[in-house]
Amino acid sequence: MSPHHEPFIRRGIGLLGGTFDPVHNGHLSLAREALAQLHLARIDFVPAANPWQKTGVSAAEKRLSLLQAALEGEPLLQINPIELLRDGPTYTIDTLKALREEIGPSVPLVLILGADQWNNLHTWKDWTEFTSYCHLAVANRDATTPNANDEVNRHTASLAVDPWRLTETACGRCTYFSIPAHAASSTKIRETFATHPRYEALKRLEHWLPMRVAHAIARYHLY
Repeated sequence: MSPHHEPFIRRGIGLLGGTFDPVHNGHLSLAREALAQLHLARIDFVPAANPWQKTGVSAAEKRLSLLQAALEGEPLLQINPIELLRDGPTYTIDTLKALREEIGPSVPLVLILGADQWNNLHTWKDWTEFTSYCHLAVANRDATTPNANDEVNRHTASLAVDPWRLTETACGRCTYFSIPAHAASSTKIRETFATHPRYEALKRLEHWLPMRVAHAIARYHLY
């Protein structure tokens, strides 16, 4: 039945992973769009503790504090610290297995990916197993399907569904959804703080950072 004739029931949990160093308005916009377009019950931000593909990441407790500040007053946007509680490198497949065991076999679980993550998915540990535990939802900012490795395309081609159909099952599907363009970049935010006086950096970044996050960065003397 068409989505215009059937009322949607919000169900399932969206997973938005990353270092969030720092979390910014682009992350929040992505989460809200995923919540709305995929009809999810909630989004869990999953901050990485020791991401295997990145170095020089800020201390986990500081990044967690920034996330807590950003999500204050957002009851459908939550934090799952599962990766912060794990020793050693952070691998998505381990998180998916643990969460699936925790929530059971019937709750839809959706891994939300940006275009860059989608393009590099073939480099992630055991990526072909992801859809045994979750759905994949790929966000794009220019109304075109993001590029992916040929192997990823072959693996997911038969799994594609419309966004509104994604959570009809618990796992095993793939979809694409469009989100508004947003210029915010964690790298550029860190660079701005590193190269400008604090007050000037905050002024330059006022459209990229939630005010509570900006204040927390200043309070902790980050970047």
